[in-house]
Amino acid sequence: MLPRHTARAWRALLLLPLSTCFAAAETAAPAPAPPPDFTRKLDPTDFRTRFEMRHEFQALQGGAERTYTYPRLDYAFSKALQLRVEPPFATYDPKSQGQPGASGAGDLNVRLAYRALRTPGFALIAGVETAFDTADDRNYGYGKNVVAPFAFMSFDAPRLRTTFFPGLQHYVSVSGDPARRNVNYTVARFFILSRWPGNFYTGIENALFVDHERNGRTGFTLETEVGRFLNRHVAVWGRPGVGLHGDSLPWVYNWNFEVGVRYLFD
Repeated sequence: MLPRHTARAWRALLLLPLSTCFAAAETAAPAPAPPPDFTRKLDPTDFRTRFEMRHEFQALQGGAERTYTYPRLDYAFSKALQLRVEPPFATYDPKSQGQPGASGAGDLNVRLAYRALRTPGFALIAGVETAFDTADDRNYGYGKNVVAPFAFMSFDAPRLRTTFFPGLQHYVSVSGDPARRNVNYTVARFFILSRWPGNFYTGIENALFVDHERNGRTGFTLETEVGRFLNRHVAVWGRPGVGLHGDSLPWVYNWNFEVGVRYLFD
């Protein structure tokens, strides 16, 4: 019988190759890949071809109610050039005795956007949006052909998993029904997009309206959004909003709620 210390030495020597194999296998095993973060695909400065359908309810000042159903197609010619086409369908209920509700087409909206500048943490987008007077009823649209140039920027804060989007857009009517009041107002928007685990995201949009046609009167709305990517192509969201200031301005509602689904083709 071998002495005790000699037996221990032989056991260690015999187990050395086996322990070395286990250590090598453990070292060679790849680390588990992090779950994919599809919310990055929401970056509005990185244009993608996508289709979405959204439905919005608006409780208007004065007690009337209006809903819009928006089919929207964004076609990306490249990561820096995108065309949007949006033909809404509207319903309107005045909520007053003797005046029935109605429904029909809204103003056809077309937008062309160009990414003028992009760095790792900053981007600048500029473009023009046009609302064509195609609405079946005066309560569904402007009653004018409206041109709305815009520009917005993005500032990324990776540590916060948040991106900030300040923007400015000016709406002005160029033709249309002479009996309808001209359109001439500016909107300053500030949108905050935050990405969360599990492919959830949240957004907060502040919008300040300055109506130059109505002696510079101002309005303010606040909207929040909660959404989630179901997979790499499909996302859903809900978006409530409230009008905080701007009595009798047509661009400011009492409150609204929007739901939608989006499909990204890449």
